[in-house]
Amino acid sequence: MMSAQLQREKAGLPAEAQPAATSSLQNRARESRSPYVRLHAETPVAWQPVDENTLALAVSQNKPIFMHIGFLADHLCHLSTQDSFFNPSVAEFLNDNFIPIIVDREERPDLDTIYQNYSEAVNATGGWPLNLFLTPDLYPIFGGTYWPGPGTEHSMVGGSLAPDSVSGEVYNDFLAIAKKIHTFWEEQEQRCRREAFEMLHKLQDFAQEGTFGDNETPSAAAPTSAAEPGDLDLDQLDEAVEGIAKMFDSIDGGFGTPKFPNPARLSFLLRLPHFPQEVRDVIGDKEVENAAGMAVTTLRKIRDGGIRDHVGAGFMRFSATSDWSMPHFEKMVGENALLLGVYLDAWLGNPEVRKKGWKGLSKKDEFADVVLELADYLISPAVYRENYGVITSEAADSYYRKGDKQKREGAYYLWTRKEFDQVVGADSSDLAIDVAAAHWNVQEDGNIPQDQDPYDEFINQNVLSVRKDTQELSKQFGVPVSEVERIIAVARGKLRAHREKERVAPLRDEKVVAGINGMVISALARTQAACYGLDIGKNYSDYAMNIADSVLKHLWLDDVRPGAKGKVLHRFWHNGTSQTLAFADDYAFLIEGLLDLYETRLDEKWLNLAKELQETQNRLFYDSPSNKLSAGESPSPRHAYSGGFYSNESKTLSDTVLRLKSGMDKSAPSTNAVSASNLFHLGAILGEEKYTIQAKETVNAFEAEILQYPWLFNSLLTSVVTARLGVKKVEIGGVDDKEGRMRFYCLPRAEARAIIVLRKEGEKDGLEKKAEELQI
Repeated sequence: MMSAQLQREKAGLPAEAQPAATSSLQNRARESRSPYVRLHAETPVAWQPVDENTLALAVSQNKPIFMHIGFLADHLCHLSTQDSFFNPSVAEFLNDNFIPIIVDREERPDLDTIYQNYSEAVNATGGWPLNLFLTPDLYPIFGGTYWPGPGTEHSMVGGSLAPDSVSGEVYNDFLAIAKKIHTFWEEQEQRCRREAFEMLHKLQDFAQEGTFGDNETPSAAAPTSAAEPGDLDLDQLDEAVEGIAKMFDSIDGGFGTPKFPNPARLSFLLRLPHFPQEVRDVIGDKEVENAAGMAVTTLRKIRDGGIRDHVGAGFMRFSATSDWSMPHFEKMVGENALLLGVYLDAWLGNPEVRKKGWKGLSKKDEFADVVLELADYLISPAVYRENYGVITSEAADSYYRKGDKQKREGAYYLWTRKEFDQVVGADSSDLAIDVAAAHWNVQEDGNIPQDQDPYDEFINQNVLSVRKDTQELSKQFGVPVSEVERIIAVARGKLRAHREKERVAPLRDEKVVAGINGMVISALARTQAACYGLDIGKNYSDYAMNIADSVLKHLWLDDVRPGAKGKVLHRFWHNGTSQTLAFADDYAFLIEGLLDLYETRLDEKWLNLAKELQETQNRLFYDSPSNKLSAGESPSPRHAYSGGFYSNESKTLSDTVLRLKSGMDKSAPSTNAVSASNLFHLGAILGEEKYTIQAKETVNAFEAEILQYPWLFNSLLTSVVTARLGVKKVEIGGVDDKEGRMRFYCLPRAEARAIIVLRKEGEKDGLEKKAEELQI
C-alpha cells in the first residue's frame, strides 16, 4: 500500500512538506478536541468543523459538502487518511470544489446514525469510514464506505464502487468518485438537489422507530393510556427466542458473518433462566435452557477465538470469519465493558455455580478468569486514567518495531512462527515451544486464510487463538495437565514481556466519553459485588467511584445556554471539556452505572446523582405523550408525543439532522432499553410511580416494531417482562456489615425477578436465611 510518505515523494515534495491549499480555506482540524480529528491537522485537506458557520459558508459559496465520518481505532479510516487525504491531488480537488468537513463518529453519533442509515439504504452496507457528498444544507447526494486512494494497489483491484448509470463506466478510486460528483453538481444542480431532498425524506419515513405511540398501528388499536400495556406480552419473548435460534451458528456460535459479540443479545439469552416462572411457562423449560446454551456456546467461542488478546487482555471489535479467527484489531473500551457484564452473568448463572451457592464461588469456575482479566484490563494503564476516567479505544494499526515508518494492521498482536519460537523457546525446551504453538494454533506459514489477505499483508503471520485445551494437549504430548498449564502460563508471560519491550503499542483514543464511562462504572461495580469474599487483591468499585467522580467533575457542568438552568452533561473530555453536549445514550449508560454503583456501595450520593441525571435526560430527550394535550400540537418528525427518548435534543444543527429514537440493539443495548430499565429501577428504589409510568411509556413506544421483529429488541423485551409482571420489591434491614451488603447482587440482573431496596437500619439476624428464601 502507498503510505503518506510515498505519496509526498511521488509528488516531488520533501517528506515534511505540506502542499499549499489552493482554496482560501485553512485546515482547522487542530481546533478540535477529538483526537481523531486532530490527526488530520497535518493533511493538506482544508478540514472544517461541523457547525453553523461552516454550513453558512457552503450556502454562500453554493458548494456541496464532502463529509468524512470515522474514528481513530479503525484500520480503514487510517488507510483513507494515508492514501487519500495526504494525496495532494485529492486534497486540492476537495478544497477547490467542496467544503470538506471531518467528523469523529464518537463525538457526533447523531450524524453518524443518520448517514449510516442512508448508506445502508443506498449501498446495502454501512461502516467506517463513511464518506459523503452532501448539498450545502446536508441532504445526501452520494456516499459510501472505504474508497481506495488514487494510484494505490487497492484501487487497481476490479470492483464497482461508483458506476455511471449512463455510460457504465466504473470509478474505482476516491478522486474519480469526487470528480464525478462535482460534474453532476455543476451540470445538474437542480436534479441533484431534488434527488437528495427526496432521499432524506424517504429516510425520515423509514426511520420512524418509536414514533407510532398511541396512534393506531397495523397490529392493534392503541391502548387507552400510553402507560397501559397494549399488545406487548410475554409471547414476544418466545418469538424472539425462536427468531434468534434460526440465526444461531450451532458450529461456531454467534450469529451471522462477520461475527460481532453482540453483548445485548447474549445478555438477554442468559437472563431467561432467571426470570419468573411465568416466562418459562410461555417459552418452555427446554427452550429457555437452549437459549442460555446458545449464549454460553458463543461466549466460549469468543473466549478461545482470535478476537481475544491472548497475550494481554481485552477483545477486538469483531471477526471477519465465521469461526472468530480473523479479528478487526481495534479494541473498543465500551464493548469490553459490556462483555465483562455478560461474562459475569455467565459465570454467576452457571448451574454448577448456583448449586454451590454464593459462598461456593471460585476463581476456577468457568468464565471467572475472563471476568477478572477483563476487569483488570479496564483499570489497567492502557485504559484507565486516574481522576479523568477511561479512554475510548485502542487502534488496529501500529508500528511493528520501534523505528518503523509504516504502520501495519494488527502489528502489535501478530506473530510469525520464527519469532514465536524464539520468544517462547528462550530458556525453555522444544516441548514447551510445541505445546504453546499447538495451544494457540501457530503455524509455520501462518494461519490467516488467503481470502482474508487479498493484498498479501499477513503472509506468514499468526493470530493467536485456542485450538486445543489443556486436556487435549496433555493427551497429545503425554504430560500432566498441570504441566501444560504451567507451560502456557510461562509462554504467555514471555510473549507479553517481549511485546511490551520490542513493539510499539497502538495509538489510543484518549477521549473520556460519558456513556462509555457509564458502561465501565456499571461493569466494575457489579464485578466487585460478585467477587466479594474472593481473593482478588483489589476493589473494582473504588475504581468505579473514581471514574464516576471524575466524569461528573469534568462533564456534568452548568448549562450556559441562554435561558437554561441547572446542569447539563457534555459528551467527552480530552484536554478540556468538549463543546458537544451529551446525547441520550450518555445519560442512559451513566445513570445505569451510578445505580449499579449505589447498589454495590449503598452510598445515597450515587442514587441522588442518578435521579438528577434522569430528570435532565427527561427534560432534554423524552417524547412525553402528555405534552400533546398541553401544547395542543399534532405529531411531527421532531415531536411524535409517543413516549420514549430521542437520541438528540430538539434543537439541532439543522432541520436536516433528523431526530431518531433508538430501540433496536446494536453493538450496545439501545438507549431506550437502558433508559426504561433505569426508570423501573428508580421507580422501585425511590417509590416514585412517575418513573414506573414513564418506563412503561418508553416500552410501549416501540410496540409496533417489537411485535414485528421481537428478536431485534432483546433489551427492551426485558422491560416488557417488568411492565407485565411488575417489580418485586424486597426491603431487608441490617446491612451495615459488608458481607450482608454484597450478598444480594451476585446473580444475573433480571429486574422482573427482584430489585432489592436495602435499608441501613435494623438487625443483621436472618439476612442469609431471608436471601435463601427469596432465592437471591
